[in-house]
Amino acid sequence: MWAEIKNLVKSSFEIYPMRKIGFLLGVIFGAAIMAFGILKTFFAIFCGIIGLYIGSRFEEGDDLVANTLRVLENLVPERFRYWKYFS
Repeated sequence: MWAEIKNLVKSSFEIYPMRKIGFLLGVIFGAAIMAFGILKTFFAIFCGIIGLYIGSRFEEGDDLVANTLRVLENLVPERFRYWKYFS
């Protein structure tokens, strides 16, 4: 029985796989909004996107801490750069 269900799901994803993935993501998104509310759902998605970005940067071999400090040096005035004292 499980083999038949597995074959049915596998064959249904071979035809228009992106439509089915989009449908599943839509159902999950709708259920999350109904369960948690729209702001909490968008916050969770936003955090997931940030995590995806950080994870992809680590996979590419970037030194994320050094890059962050370099960006902060350009944004933060010198009198507020306390992290320079810890290096």
